[in-house]
Amino acid sequence: MKFLTTLLSILLSLTLFSQKEMYEICPIKNSEEVPNVNLKNTKGETINLKKYIGKAPVVVIFYRGAWCPYCTRHLSALQEVKPQVDSLGFKLIAITPDNFTKLDSTKSRTKGLEYQLLSDQNLEAINAFGIGWKINDELYKKYKDSYGMDSEWWSGSKHHVLPVPAVFIIKDGKIQYQHVDPNYSNRLEPKLLLNLLKTVK
Repeated sequence: MKFLTTLLSILLSLTLFSQKEMYEICPIKNSEEVPNVNLKNTKGETINLKKYIGKAPVVVIFYRGAWCPYCTRHLSALQEVKPQVDSLGFKLIAITPDNFTKLDSTKSRTKGLEYQLLSDQNLEAINAFGIGWKINDELYKKYKDSYGMDSEWWSGSKHHVLPVPAVFIIKDGKIQYQHVDPNYSNRLEPKLLLNLLKTVK
């Protein structure tokens, strides 16, 4: 019992510490245009997000990486409602700081996604959307040593930046709605997303 109490205290302190760090963000505002940024697809090809989206209605999801169980569960839940999203005229796009060579890990850990995954290793989109937060040295060490999550290995870089999990609804090349929550366990529910898409449509 004492061990369990101690473990819960450690996890709580880590969560509170990491949440405090994530509040230092400034998300892009509704009605602003999609940033002109470059990403990589699963083949390592450069994709310009602004051109790729154009005027098409899309849902852009930012996730921390394939290593994050909250993220993979959320991506899988969105996959389940993809037919309804498609019927409303929207398409799904998910962006992560993971290197493009790690995007297949997301697919394998979600039992295969049928929507576009893009790598933002250089943080162009994450910074432009205003949702990046830097892991300080102490938290980086805790993630790496206690949870086996090495952001340098996953991203292939040493910037130590993760996105606050977020969902942006975009239409006519502009942000229509955003869900950005510094608490990484809080995600936009698929049913709520569908209702929002009906409103935006």
